[in-house]
Amino acid sequence: MEVLKTYKSQLLFHLYLNIIFSIFITFASYYHIPLISFTDSGFYFVHFIALQFSIFGFLYFLSINKYVFKILFPILYLFISGIAYWVYFQDITISQSIIQVSLETKIDIVIDLISFPFVMYLILNITVIIFTLRLYNKLKNNSLKSPLTLLALLAIISHSLAENYRPGTFNRRLPYNIAVSLQEYLEKNTLILKPINNKINTQRDKLTVVFILGESVRANHLQINGYTKKTTPLLQQRKDIISFPNTYTPLTYTAISVPQILTDATLTDNYSQPKHSLIQVLNQANIKTNWIGNQTPEKSYEIFINQSSFHEILDPFHSDLSFQKEYDEKLLPVFKKNFNPRINQFTTIHMIGSHWWYETRYPEHFRVFKPVIKSKYIPSNTKEEMINSYDNTILYLDYFINETIKELEKQNSNTILIYLSDHGEILGEENLWLHAQQGKASENPAMLIWCSSKFKKEYPNIISNLKSHQNLKTNLDFFYHSILNLYQIEGVPYDKSKVIF
Repeated sequence: MEVLKTYKSQLLFHLYLNIIFSIFITFASYYHIPLISFTDSGFYFVHFIALQFSIFGFLYFLSINKYVFKILFPILYLFISGIAYWVYFQDITISQSIIQVSLETKIDIVIDLISFPFVMYLILNITVIIFTLRLYNKLKNNSLKSPLTLLALLAIISHSLAENYRPGTFNRRLPYNIAVSLQEYLEKNTLILKPINNKINTQRDKLTVVFILGESVRANHLQINGYTKKTTPLLQQRKDIISFPNTYTPLTYTAISVPQILTDATLTDNYSQPKHSLIQVLNQANIKTNWIGNQTPEKSYEIFINQSSFHEILDPFHSDLSFQKEYDEKLLPVFKKNFNPRINQFTTIHMIGSHWWYETRYPEHFRVFKPVIKSKYIPSNTKEEMINSYDNTILYLDYFINETIKELEKQNSNTILIYLSDHGEILGEENLWLHAQQGKASENPAMLIWCSSKFKKEYPNIISNLKSHQNLKTNLDFFYHSILNLYQIEGVPYDKSKVIF
């Protein structure tokens, strides 16, 4: 009891400090999560408490030195709470791309974001800071001799243990994701590209390639591949779609799959040696390259976006973790505006696709398969609900690809469209879900090819070769080499044994 009396003021101060920190900052990361039951809420409440407990450790040691606390706490708290405002009210997800967009945005655009509610929120937090500093000045026995020191050490250790057990457990949420994202922004890309010193030529003229880079679409959930549910009714009606049901990649998440697809790296490459970038090779051959994306770029592949002659990222402040992400159809007007059938052109359209959380990936009128998921806590959903929601995203993909083809058909262009998902998705097999883990479903991404009438007339041998390859096992190694072959690139080597054209 004597110990409790001695350190009572310190205990109450840190209880207050963590309460205000959790309300104005930490809870922002949980505010938008859809939950439907007591079990769901209980699970995330425990996660929230564990996260705040780890934060307590850092706040505690920050408070030990009065000069450090009085200088750093107001700055850090106001900065982080200001970011939390946008997480609360706009469902912004903090990532290295968000850091980049924020730092590189013009000052006049930033000023336009300052609203009356935001100013009032800052004033409220300034008031909280003033009150906190007054309480801190009254604090007694605030030293490392306190029993709270051991508890604070355990709190910091809990962060390390959680991250070692499952990376991102805490670091994907406020306030840790700010520091992690800033670190990722400052890091150099580990992908080293080979310089191209010799002249690159193409033997094709006015050939346009539209590459739709999909997300988390497994081949066996496409009706066109024999799936029993009508997930691709529009593409099913077409007689000009060539599907490849046996594609394969062991790289089951975007950050490692996309760099492999867009370079001459193999599926088992460790990237210790420099690679050729497909975008860079095409640029050198005077082929116009475009990148139109609905995913906030990751460090591993942003270099390809920056290399593209034209690039635009839709809705950059909402990542795949956001619940307010724009639908992929918003990519189409940008594509239509930049498509030019009169030149050699390679356009990448990067979809958010079927990335979890499925219910924010398609408009309501595509909610055909029911019942659907209602909770982000996967155990609260039935397997039927999970699969129905996922299949609705495929139904929307069917619409998106068909709309893209319809636009291309208007152009009377020499065009080939390639849809390729970066990886598949696990849907309950061996009681596993989603991707970034090994499994037949996550290693079998969907792939479709459509060719314009003009293309088919000019290159009948390519159509014949595609049809002869469509049922073979096709490693994603094929892409780089096949595109160079398609454009008949000269001046840089590629492996003709991997070409499907």
